[in-house]
Amino acid sequence: MRKKSLSLTGSGLRPKLIVAFCLMSVIPILVCLNYIFPSLIPMVILKANAAIIIFIALVIAVLGFFIVKEMIDPVIEISSDARIIANGNFEHRVKLARDDEIGDLGYSLNQLTHRIKDNMEELRNYSEKTKEINLEINKRVLVLSSLLQISNLISQNADLNEILEVSVGKSMQVGDSNLGFLLLHDETQDEFVMKSVHGPKSVEIANRGIGRFKVKTGEGFLGRLLQSSKIFALDKASGHSKDAEEFRQSFSIINVLVAPIFVRDNIIGLLGMGNDKIDFSYSKSDEELIEIFARQIAIAIENDFLTRKVGKLEIRDTLTGLFNETYIRERLDDEIKRAIKFQRPCAFILLGLDNFKEFREAFGGISAEAILKKVAVILSGSIGDIDKAARFSDREFALVLPEKNKRQCLEIAEEIRKKIEFVSSEEKDERSRLTITGAVTENPIDGISAKELITKAQDILEKAMSQGKNRICS
Repeated sequence: MRKKSLSLTGSGLRPKLIVAFCLMSVIPILVCLNYIFPSLIPMVILKANAAIIIFIALVIAVLGFFIVKEMIDPVIEISSDARIIANGNFEHRVKLARDDEIGDLGYSLNQLTHRIKDNMEELRNYSEKTKEINLEINKRVLVLSSLLQISNLISQNADLNEILEVSVGKSMQVGDSNLGFLLLHDETQDEFVMKSVHGPKSVEIANRGIGRFKVKTGEGFLGRLLQSSKIFALDKASGHSKDAEEFRQSFSIINVLVAPIFVRDNIIGLLGMGNDKIDFSYSKSDEELIEIFARQIAIAIENDFLTRKVGKLEIRDTLTGLFNETYIRERLDDEIKRAIKFQRPCAFILLGLDNFKEFREAFGGISAEAILKKVAVILSGSIGDIDKAARFSDREFALVLPEKNKRQCLEIAEEIRKKIEFVSSEEKDERSRLTITGAVTENPIDGISAKELITKAQDILEKAMSQGKNRICS
C-alpha cells in the first residue's frame, strides 16, 4: 500500500511545484517592489525590522529547498533502482510508495519488471524446450541415418553377420544405451543364442559365459515377452520381480528394452538394449525406434534365407554359363549311386588355374573374367553329352564323368591342360600366360560318396600346385 504524504503541500507534484515557485519568488518580488516603489515601505521600518525580514527570507528559502528536495530525492532513488533493474537484476523492486506521480512511476516500474521477469522465465523455458526438441530431432536424424545404412547393406546383399553387427551397434543410439545385444532362436535346442553384443559390458558378459537361454513361454523375463509378443521394458516403471532381478544381474544392467523379431509370424530373435541410469523410464519414442531396428533385422534375416534358397535353386554360374558348385555336388552324388548300383565307373576331375590371383591383381577383374570364359568354352568342347562341367570356385572348375575310369579321365584332363597352355602361349605378355593343374579321382577307388571324391581331389590338387603346377595328378 502506498503511504499518505505528510507534506503540507498537495499530494501531486504540480501543487508542490507551485508552492515551491511561490516561496522562492517572495524575496525577489519584495526586492523589486521596494526598488520600484521606494516609498511603499519606509526606510525606518526596514531598518528596524531588518533582522525579522532576513529571518523570514531564510525560512521561506529553506521551505522552498525542502519542497524541491522532496520532489528530487524520489526521482534520484527511482533512477538508481531503474539502473539496477536495467543491469539484469529483475528481482529488485522499487520500494518507494507515495501518493503522487512518482509513486505511480515506481508502481508502474515494479509492474514492468515483474512482467519482464515472467517473460524472461517463459523465454528460458521455451529455450530449454527448444533445446530438448533439437536434441530429439538430432537423435532421430542419427537413427534415420543408421537405418538407411542398414537398408543399404541389405539391398547390397551384404553378409548377414555384418548386417546384424551393424544393426545391434546402431540400435544403441536409442534410450541412452550402453549395452546392445541380439539373441537368435536355435530351433534344435529351443534356446536363444547370443548372436551379437555391443558396449562396454560386452567383454564382461562374454567372460560370464552368457550365451544360451532356455526359454519357456510365460516363464521368466523372456518367456513373458514371448507370450505377449510385444516390446518389453524393464525400467523404473516396471517395478521389481525375481525374474527381472535375475535378468538384470545376468547382464549387469538396470534398465532394459527388448523387442521381438518376427519372421513369418514366428519370433526368431530378441533385440535388446539397456543402460545403468537411476530412475530411468523408456519413452514411447524409444519403443517405436527399437521396433524399427527389429523389423530391419527381420528383413535382413528373411532376405538372407531367400537368397540362400534361390542359390540352391540356381544350377548355372552367371559368368561362365557352366553348372555351379551346388549342382555338381548333387549330380556327382547321384552318378556315384547309379555307378554303385550298376557296378560302373564314375570319375571326378578338379582343375585349378595357376597363379590366377596374381593375374587378377596385374590385369584387373575384366581380364580375369575373360580368361574364365575362355576356359569354360574349352571345357564344354572337351566333354561328352552325359558329362557335366562346372565352375567350382573362384579359380577352380570341376568335371563329372560317368562311365569313365581314372585312366580315361587322366587323358581328358591332360588334353584340356594342353589346350589351355596353347591358348595362353599366344599371349605376348608372359604374365598373362596361364596354365592349369588338375586332379582326378574315381569311385570307388578314392571314395564312395561325392564328398569323399571331392575332398580327395582337393588334397591332390593342393599338393600338385605346391610341387610345380601345370600338371595332372591322381
